[in-house]
Amino acid sequence: MLLDPPVWPGSPQGLPHWPYVKTVDEALAARGIPPSSVRADRTTRDDGLSTYMWLTWDVSRTSGRGGIRLHWKERQGWFYALIGMSPQDVLLYSVLPTFHTIFPTPQDVADVAEQLVRFRTVPDVEYRTEWDGAGAVRAAARDFRRSVLGLDPVAQLGSEATATAVSAGEGVQLTIDTQADTYERAIAAVRAAYGRNRPPAGG
Repeated sequence: MLLDPPVWPGSPQGLPHWPYVKTVDEALAARGIPPSSVRADRTTRDDGLSTYMWLTWDVSRTSGRGGIRLHWKERQGWFYALIGMSPQDVLLYSVLPTFHTIFPTPQDVADVAEQLVRFRTVPDVEYRTEWDGAGAVRAAARDFRRSVLGLDPVAQLGSEATATAVSAGEGVQLTIDTQADTYERAIAAVRAAYGRNRPPAGG
């Protein structure tokens, strides 16, 4: 496995979704299909501070007709790409219809990856089981966005005590704890989330 360095906060272990990345990578290795490269990162504030991973198998690790990539996005789930003999030659990029959860289990990801890597096809099967670590990763990603926008992590959230601010488009999904966050800090965080996605007012 070759790990590209992430943007935040300097090591992949510090990314909020790193436990999922690591567990998926371990499941792939156990299946005998380790990727040639793994990249874990997050988008910029303008693009919502959402996490993602890329898993790539070059032609030397596939059936020999080209490479494979799997792409996971925190808010959208799994996608796949068929690559030509050159890594720059993307023949197809599409959502993986097999998964009906954003966080399928690493074993289910390995099932689909093995079919793609060995036979270059998507299996005709549906996976609906969510990985048991999904809740912790969602909470870590939420607290990461709060920290970037100047708010403390939320230790425990109740449904009546929270609100969510979502800026335009993909935007930053920011959870406000209406019991713990002061009014001033919450407003400042919402302004920061919105400000990077809006054109300046006036002239």
